[in-house]
Amino acid sequence: MSPLQKDPAKADAIIRAAIHIFARDGLDKGKIADIAKEAGIGKGTVYEYYSSKEEIFHAMVNTIMNDMVDASETLYAMDLSPRDKLRTFMRMNVEIIFEMDEAMLIITEMWAQGARAIQRGEHESTQLSASYEKMKQFVVNILKAGVMAEDFRDMNYDGVATLALAFIDGFVWQFMLNTDRAAFDRALMEGIDSFMKGVER
Repeated sequence: MSPLQKDPAKADAIIRAAIHIFARDGLDKGKIADIAKEAGIGKGTVYEYYSSKEEIFHAMVNTIMNDMVDASETLYAMDLSPRDKLRTFMRMNVEIIFEMDEAMLIITEMWAQGARAIQRGEHESTQLSASYEKMKQFVVNILKAGVMAEDFRDMNYDGVATLALAFIDGFVWQFMLNTDRAAFDRALMEGIDSFMKGVER
């Protein structure tokens, strides 16, 4: 049952509760009853919004990716130079995931589930792929604007945009392995500086 037919606030509460439960217990061991308790609603209410744990998980993926896409759309509309937009895009999307805290564990499962779905040719994989394509297109547009402004060198737009997204994903993985935030922030800024040197004239 689509959550759009119900109270959006309650649907969001279920998703936020599920992020906590699945981050703590994993997708396999996380229970609908625990999600309901965390959200402060009855178990039956959860099923009025989502038919299974898998449907909740897919909704979580959409919530996380939509947060990143929405922030990127806002950034793209700002009156900033291509340099500043690209630098902010990379830092901002890493920080969005950091701020989600527990969602970082969900991100790893999201990638694994998405990869398996793509291999199986399932519909759900297209949702994740579509979000990544939107993100990549933001970067492509920034890069093109930078080349036109003669701030950036000529390049393979698609390849460099893919590399920018890989940079973001890679830093999230590294942070999960090394949670020294101060050291990581320094490494993030140094990494962005190095990336920018590769595209700037």
